[in-house]
Amino acid sequence: MGVVPVGAAPPRWQLYAGMPCWIELVTPDVDSAREFYAALFGWSYEQRNDSEGGHHLLALHEGFPVASLRTTASGEDAKWRLFLATGDCRAACEQAVERGACVTVAPSQLDGVGTKVVLEGPSNAEFGLLEPEASWQFDVGLPGTLMWAELVTIKAQTADLFFQDLFGYTDAQFGTENHLDYSVWYLGEESVLARVSMLREHIDARTRPHWLLYLGVSEEVGTDEAVRRAVGAHGRVRVDPYDSALGRAAVLRDPTGARFALVDPSRAPVGNAANYDPYED
Repeated sequence: MGVVPVGAAPPRWQLYAGMPCWIELVTPDVDSAREFYAALFGWSYEQRNDSEGGHHLLALHEGFPVASLRTTASGEDAKWRLFLATGDCRAACEQAVERGACVTVAPSQLDGVGTKVVLEGPSNAEFGLLEPEASWQFDVGLPGTLMWAELVTIKAQTADLFFQDLFGYTDAQFGTENHLDYSVWYLGEESVLARVSMLREHIDARTRPHWLLYLGVSEEVGTDEAVRRAVGAHGRVRVDPYDSALGRAAVLRDPTGARFALVDPSRAPVGNAANYDPYED
């Protein structure tokens, strides 16, 4: 799998550097997480090992890789991580550190996926870099797979400058009736991610910058029914289903505490996201 900068006109089987290319759930209870996402999306799993001796479950949707699950370090909260593509993990890591990031999980090689590292950027949110293997596969844009991702942070301008400098993103600013600062990041003409600025009056000591990952729901099931299924599998609703430009969405926590969103893109565009508080906890 090749990863190239914007402007190199890659063929379909290559990625632009900075595109989302993997997601990983780290959780203190892998067994509960495995059962929850299998019930919600029909995921199946394969055991994989990394070069540091860690054990991962590779999540498959209809036979195609969509995520990995692994046990957290001691005392670490459950969370979803987003990985961005790079053609050289070591060099990109060094560039990120030079721009104010710090490494939180040392580089490792995950069989069938690639070489990855986790950092915390100057906006205090973790993100991953992944140099994909030649055999890398990652299904997106379908029910049960990654549909969209948003970085939610109080240090909005810091995040914009850091990631734009690192990957060459351009951006477009949007607002809502709640005066949220919403920035969509682009590579060329393709929108790849968004950044949401937290409202200071809604921030408390527990609020942490984070990525909110949107996982797809089929039109046949719909977001409201998917939420009911998630609750039946011991998930918790954080934001009730609402209509947005992405589709009908909802924000939940899985039984282990990891935050994520559901979205049915067949319902886009309907209404707006004025009732959505993306960092509500």
